[in-house]
Amino acid sequence: MPPKGKSSASSGTRKKHARKAAAAHGGAPEEPQQPKEKKPKGKDKKSKKEPRKKVYIPPVKPAPVQPDPLDTLGLAQKLPPELLIVLRLLSKKDATTKRRALEELQSVWISKARRGGDDEYLVYTLHDIIPVWLHHIPTLFLHPSRRIRLLAVGLHSSILQIADLRKEICFQIREVATSDHAESILGAWCLAVHDVDRQVSSFARESWNRYVDIAETSESKLVLDETLFPRLWDFVQRTLLDPGGVHLYLNPPQPAIPTPAPSRKGSGRGTPVRKYEETSSRPKADEDEENEQDRNARLRVGAFGAAEWVLKKEKAVDAAPTIDEFLSPFTNVVLWTSLYHGKVPPFVDTEGFGYAQPVVRRSAWSLLQVLVQKYKDHLDTFLPTLSSAVLRSAWVEPDPLVRGAMWQPLLVFLKTFPSAWELEAHSERDEDEGSESGESEDEEASKLPPSKPSTTSLAGPSLAYTEFLQFLATGCSGSPAQGYPTVLVILSTIPSSIIATSSTHPLEDLFTSFWAAVDVRVLNSLDRVAASTAFLSSSLESILFFVKRLLSASAEEADSLIHGSRQSDEDRVALDVALKAFLNEQIVRAWDELSSGRLKVEGKAAGTLLARTLSSLHRIRSDLFDDVWKTFVDAVQKTISAETSVPSISPEVLKQLPEHFEEGTTPKASAQDLIVRIVRSALDQCASLLQAEEVPSERVASLVGILDAFGEHVFADAQVAQRVDDLVKSQTHRLLVTIPALLLLYIKYRQDKDACAEVWHEVLQSVASHPDEIESTLPVLLDATDNDSASNILHSQGELDEAAGSMFANILSGPASAARISIVRKLLGSSDAFITQSCLEHLLRSLVDAFVLHLDNVLHDDKASLQAFTTPLTLLDVLSGQSGSASILESMASSLLPHVYLFAFLLPQFAAVEQDLQVPARKLWDKSFGTSSEAVKRDMIALIEQLLRELLADTSSRATPQQLLKVMSTVPQAGVDVLASVFPSQEELSAMLDSLPSTPLDPSLAVIDPLVPPATLYRPTEMPAPEYDTMGFSTYARVIYGLLLHLADDRQTAKENVWALRHIFALSIYAEEIRHLPSAESPVFAPSVTRSVLQDILDRVQQLATYLLSSTAEELWHTKVTNALLAQSASDALDGAGKLVVDIVTRAKRQDSVRTSRVLHMILQHALSNASKVDADQWMLIARKMEKLAPHTALAIVFSVTRYAPEPPRLDRFRNELAAGTLGIPASKANSEGLWILRNLAAAAPDPDSDVVFLPQPRAVNLIKACQQWITSDEDLDEEVQSEMTLVFAHLAPILQNVPGAHWDLVFDVVENNLENASLQDSSTYVTLSRTLKLFMIIEDLVSTNKSLRSVWEERRTANLTLIRDLVSTKLDAETASSTPLSVCRELALQIVQDLPSTLIGRDTLSKMCHLVTDGSVNVQRMAYQLLHEAAKKYTENLVIEAAVDVEGTMKIELPVELLDILQRNLNQEDSDEFGQEWFGYLLGWMVALDLFTDASLKVKSGYIDQIRELDLVGSKLLPAVFGLLNLYGGMAKAFKLDIWDVDEFYLDYYIADSPISLRLLTAHVYYRALLLLPSLIRSWLAECRDRQLSTAVASYTSKHFSPAIIRTELARVKDPNAAAELSGENITIKVASAVNEVTAAFTVDEQRLELSVKLPADWPLHTIEVNGSKHVGVSEDRWRAWELGVQQILTFRSGSIVDGLSFFLKNVTSHFEGIAECAICYSVVNATDGSLPRKPCKTCKNRFHAACLYKWFNTSHSSSCPLCRSEIMTGR
Repeated sequence: MPPKGKSSASSGTRKKHARKAAAAHGGAPEEPQQPKEKKPKGKDKKSKKEPRKKVYIPPVKPAPVQPDPLDTLGLAQKLPPELLIVLRLLSKKDATTKRRALEELQSVWISKARRGGDDEYLVYTLHDIIPVWLHHIPTLFLHPSRRIRLLAVGLHSSILQIADLRKEICFQIREVATSDHAESILGAWCLAVHDVDRQVSSFARESWNRYVDIAETSESKLVLDETLFPRLWDFVQRTLLDPGGVHLYLNPPQPAIPTPAPSRKGSGRGTPVRKYEETSSRPKADEDEENEQDRNARLRVGAFGAAEWVLKKEKAVDAAPTIDEFLSPFTNVVLWTSLYHGKVPPFVDTEGFGYAQPVVRRSAWSLLQVLVQKYKDHLDTFLPTLSSAVLRSAWVEPDPLVRGAMWQPLLVFLKTFPSAWELEAHSERDEDEGSESGESEDEEASKLPPSKPSTTSLAGPSLAYTEFLQFLATGCSGSPAQGYPTVLVILSTIPSSIIATSSTHPLEDLFTSFWAAVDVRVLNSLDRVAASTAFLSSSLESILFFVKRLLSASAEEADSLIHGSRQSDEDRVALDVALKAFLNEQIVRAWDELSSGRLKVEGKAAGTLLARTLSSLHRIRSDLFDDVWKTFVDAVQKTISAETSVPSISPEVLKQLPEHFEEGTTPKASAQDLIVRIVRSALDQCASLLQAEEVPSERVASLVGILDAFGEHVFADAQVAQRVDDLVKSQTHRLLVTIPALLLLYIKYRQDKDACAEVWHEVLQSVASHPDEIESTLPVLLDATDNDSASNILHSQGELDEAAGSMFANILSGPASAARISIVRKLLGSSDAFITQSCLEHLLRSLVDAFVLHLDNVLHDDKASLQAFTTPLTLLDVLSGQSGSASILESMASSLLPHVYLFAFLLPQFAAVEQDLQVPARKLWDKSFGTSSEAVKRDMIALIEQLLRELLADTSSRATPQQLLKVMSTVPQAGVDVLASVFPSQEELSAMLDSLPSTPLDPSLAVIDPLVPPATLYRPTEMPAPEYDTMGFSTYARVIYGLLLHLADDRQTAKENVWALRHIFALSIYAEEIRHLPSAESPVFAPSVTRSVLQDILDRVQQLATYLLSSTAEELWHTKVTNALLAQSASDALDGAGKLVVDIVTRAKRQDSVRTSRVLHMILQHALSNASKVDADQWMLIARKMEKLAPHTALAIVFSVTRYAPEPPRLDRFRNELAAGTLGIPASKANSEGLWILRNLAAAAPDPDSDVVFLPQPRAVNLIKACQQWITSDEDLDEEVQSEMTLVFAHLAPILQNVPGAHWDLVFDVVENNLENASLQDSSTYVTLSRTLKLFMIIEDLVSTNKSLRSVWEERRTANLTLIRDLVSTKLDAETASSTPLSVCRELALQIVQDLPSTLIGRDTLSKMCHLVTDGSVNVQRMAYQLLHEAAKKYTENLVIEAAVDVEGTMKIELPVELLDILQRNLNQEDSDEFGQEWFGYLLGWMVALDLFTDASLKVKSGYIDQIRELDLVGSKLLPAVFGLLNLYGGMAKAFKLDIWDVDEFYLDYYIADSPISLRLLTAHVYYRALLLLPSLIRSWLAECRDRQLSTAVASYTSKHFSPAIIRTELARVKDPNAAAELSGENITIKVASAVNEVTAAFTVDEQRLELSVKLPADWPLHTIEVNGSKHVGVSEDRWRAWELGVQQILTFRSGSIVDGLSFFLKNVTSHFEGIAECAICYSVVNATDGSLPRKPCKTCKNRFHAACLYKWFNTSHSSSCPLCRSEIMTGR
């Protein structure tokens, strides 16, 4: 134990003892400090005592390494091996190993044992490991790693929850463990309870509180009795004073063999002191990088907490012999260095424990509080030490968190021990005296009994008090809000003697320190108001405190506080004079700081504090108040009378004074008198300002503020009131311009209504007479009357009506300033104080009209600005909330609110309406509609319906039908019939439809719809070009599309209005026509209408029709309808679908049209699927009756029955009658009657795959003969007749296939004639062409099984195929190419030429047909690629032959120009999903281009690659498109996922046009083929790419998804039989190592092997191939190197394959050993480009060269001389 502190010892002696105590506990000895310089008092002082010699104090030896109980108790042989390994790991140094061991011990062993059940036996196993666990507890609980401490504490808690293990732990600690071991266990556990980490502390505290107690005796708890408690207390003490020694004791270093240090003679150095860190061999990494200072702080914090726990226990003292002995650790001054923040505390000469450790200082202050509260009666022995530590540490603490924890312990200490200040001061005096005296005097003084603090005057100022003054000067060290409330308490504990000795003017200096915080602006923190308020309150309270102390103290003490203890008598003044001077100075300083704004306090709070202070002074001594008040009044008047503006806080402060002074007292009367004087002064200054030319605004505002604050005092005096009246009435305009607030104050506080009204009219008249100043004068009045109750008595007489109307018109007619808008808004929102009621009504009417006009403009013009609504909506929002204007608006609600509704709910659907506009509009609608009467609501709903009806039929409207219906659905009125209220009536819709052309857009539509007649059978209707809306809809399209949407959503309404299906089908017909013919002029849709919108219409029509026509499946439906049509029954009993059919047929009888027939066909398509033969026969009867009256409709019925109904008897009879009737029609009527018969025959023709026979063979032969007669006659036969004839022939060909005769010649002639006359550039031939191509396909199918027919057909087949091929190769313009009939014709033609004979595929086939991949039909594109694939092979085959015979090298190898046009296209990257077909064609173009490399020679490949490189097609065209489609520009995270797809194959037959996945998979396949065939170009692009993110993504994406497939393909090529044949030979061996991606070619010569290895990198082809030659026996190094470079060139720069490179190598090797000389230019036998041998000799030197090398030499050297001998070369064989 450290020795007890002796209060009689000097400070120097106590510091020496403290250093000795620190050294005794393991602290390093410190060098003695040099004594302060003192003047020697005598020469013999030095010889009194010899200086003490330095003595080496060895540090505490660390404890020896404790043996592991696993070994000492033999547990290693008893425990399971798995558990033994875990326990062994606990002894490891590595933190990670310890952590894993603790986790496994918890999860695998302890947790299972706690669960019980089958694992209950584990408790017995764990019972044996308790000694091992207790052995590791101290090191684990105090481990530097927070994670390990947390795991260890949690594991310990889990063990204690098992009763048997808990009992064993208690037994081991009480009975088995040694005293040192028990001390370590309990101490570490208790320190963990107070760990710096809250989570560790929480877990440990739970187990400690539950299972450890100091008093209660229990088997389930560990009782800290008289044996264990002292051990715990000893551990805590040692940790407090020497945490490093404790750590070293618990973690002893491993013994090491000492290494003798080399001796140094004559070094003159003493024995070195060994530090703890030198004795510990543990590296920093083992301790989780926790340095020694942090570790000591952590342990010391735990020890402080443990000490608090011990001190709070009532029976803790019983364990010690005496209380003084129990508290003896706290007498060590070194311990209290934990309070000080600096390195060396001023009260002890050693390094402080609290240095750089705020958490230690907080813990020390907390311990101090407990110590003072619990043991205040036993602290006298070391109170001087404690006083110095506390007072010298508190005022210099820099950490705000520590200061927050410091205040309560500090105040408790000072209130408990007020003598602490004197003790601290005496300790300083003793230290100074002790530094002059010797150690002998210290020893003698130590024997004296402790003395009490002296009350005599001190020799010098207290350093603690000096630091306290500095503390005040710095604003409580930067914590004013927390510090200033404690200042008064602190001052109350400071003795007067301490203050008096501080200076010659102690009290003045004290408050100078107070105000220094304001001077240096340390109060200007974030919460400046709170800090300043706390400062002012503290300073004023301190003033009163010292006034009371001075008046209550003795004369000597009071005089010392004023003048100090060292001032001469002649400088002293009377106490009363000094006190008054002091008070005046402080109060005036407070007022000055408040008025100047340097002290930022709210006026009310400042006034309250000043009032309380002055009241207290009056209660203390009235004469003090009188003197201070006089000075205060002078200061206030000086502030008010200054030429500058009066601070705004001044009236606020002064207003509080009379409120807080007591009634009937002198302060109350004085305060009221002061206010009256201030008001009069302000009025005088206002009057003088009115006469000035320039009026300072700040000065005026401050004076008005004073008058406003004390307004009730202005008119209290009659003379003052009359003076103000005269001033206001005579200077009205001048006041309005310069000091308008004074006018408002007059109205506010003048209680005379007549006077106020007279002034108000003068004011309004002045405003109206000066319109140029209205923006500056009127807003002030408006703002004031908004919140002024006096405005209720003010009324306008029309002075401002004209000016208000003018301003209102200006802001509604155009852009206006924000100021004017604000004025009008406030003017309309004000009462009738400014404008009359009639003026307000007129303005509101103008506002409503302006809103309606703006809305109509915005609904029809997309360029109209929405900002025009800002002003009307703002004004309407204001007016709706005011009673006067709201009633006027209610009268206009029926005309205004419907438009507001459209603005709020319709406009945001197609325009970007900001929330600032939407919210007021919706608010206005909801509020007004909710409060309107039912009649007004009905009127508003009716107007909304009318507006929506007009917008629906208006093509200039920006709102779509869908948006209008959505708005209609939100109308707040139940039971609205949308169909009747918004849509036109049935009659109006019929009239609209009848006004539209009923003919098809183009006769070529017959290719898709057989009901479309030839052009000769209808008369085209011309009509003016309709107007279209933004979607491309005409009026009829908008209405019917809206009807379609409504009926699709409201099925019940649709069921009740089936008649609308006629218009919906008509709309679908127009939509389908424009979809098939985008370039045609439709009467319903504009060319700009999108395909997606058209497809949406068709899909919705199909869904609605299926639902509405479901009733046609009912039994007897057809019977009822046919009876009604045959006039056998009335149609009233029919359902909606039946009535619709009857209506359509009736209309057709009145006026037959193609549109009507097509609509009827669409209905019958659904209805006839459930018809019987009887029903079908009745329909045929109806058709026969109508064929003369309505031939188009009759044809539609026949066509429908043939297609969808069972075969009726009348249909077969109808066909035979038609066929027989052709024989009776002469050629002159063939173009009229014959045409109709052929159309009816084609319509009645059954499906070729059905069992129904079209016509008997004789009838069919006669039919063809009749057609032959028409053709061979002299009459001109129309092309339409031949077209229909071709269609009929297609149905007759299967019937006549076995009937020989001239009819086949006729058929073949018709086919050939039609093909010759057909042209894809003429849409009028599309129908005939499509039918001819179908007939051609039928003939091809028939001749495949009919030899006799095939022999006749073969003579004509080639000519016809040539015609079809030439048709396919026709290139069309963009408009024509987008036609669906054209695409159908192309599909049919391409289907025929898929198997085109090779004789018809020439070199120019590719260039002529490559444009087909850009067709608008996916089927055409797909089939065109199959043809172009073969054409590309043919093109390359021809080039390979030509290149092989081109010995001069003059041939240019190029891609077709037409194909290059496709490859060079620029497509929009952002539209890749929408324009799938265009992108599909572009990718197919690259597929064709890459097909050209198939079976191409190296020379041809090189030519292709050179051209592609020259045009930069890969880098600038292909790769950007690929990366865009695969989303590589967004990085790997957004790239298209290819994990489940194979990129090396793609089947075009499975391509889906509408699927973006298909397009991206095709893109990936194209990229794969480009990597395979053009690796050098892609590698070059990657090397030149400057976008690091893109290049990284491309490299990663390629290497992951493409490189493996490409490597497999390259290796498979080598293994391919064709390649094997090329690389085979007698002495050649090829080995493929797929595992390492390597191919080795070996050539054997006389049992010697030449080997060349080619290794592919893992990310091939992004990186080049590695070519290595391990053996080259018999070949020179230069030649071998040339071969390697040749192979490298082929693979790297020529995009050649491994087969090409190895073939080049093997040819060189073979030729070398056959004796063929290499080329002297490239040093190779085989040319790397074309594979030729050196055949061009020089006649002079006889060397031979490759033709290509020699040609390149001539071009580069610009001469024809030999590269070797420089002679002219005469080429020749």
